[in-house]
Amino acid sequence: MKRSSGTALRRRQTGVTLVVTLVFMVLFLLIAVAMVNSGLINVKVAANQQNAMEARDVAQQAIEQVISDDFTKAPAALSVPVDVSADGKADYVAQVAKPECVASKPMKNVELDLADPDDVSCFVGSNVQNTGIVTAGNNAGNSLCNATQWDVAATVNDAAGTGAAATVHQGVAVRMPTGSACP
Repeated sequence: MKRSSGTALRRRQTGVTLVVTLVFMVLFLLIAVAMVNSGLINVKVAANQQNAMEARDVAQQAIEQVISDDFTKAPAALSVPVDVSADGKADYVAQVAKPECVASKPMKNVELDLADPDDVSCFVGSNVQNTGIVTAGNNAGNSLCNATQWDVAATVNDAAGTGAAATVHQGVAVRMPTGSACP
């Protein structure tokens, strides 16, 4: 009798192992799919961050190109092509807005350093610009130069379809002759 009851028990259990195995296989498949999707999302996030950083770097490089020239003579908006990959072709075109003079103040003679060649031409009564004319009150100690502050902004929109865009502002201090303060 024991044999017949053991045989009946085995017949009832033959399909359970297959069902449990299939359930675990489905669970492992779902976990694997979730991990792959998570990895793909992380790759997209990293690519978006890289594109945004590259756009900011391009905008900064365009600003550096503009302020390396004498941009204060005739401030104007410019389109600056930037080659990132060093293949001789412009990868981006940055739009640099017209530089804006935001502040100008006269520099005092006491703020200047006679040993600095850039400061020598700003001194009132210096050997370089001594005209022999004595002015009353010496203009409250002002020198012949103004300290000006400029805002230079560049915008980059990626044309390659990544949608990356960046706008960078940079402040620039420029010493200018007194008569040519903020235009």
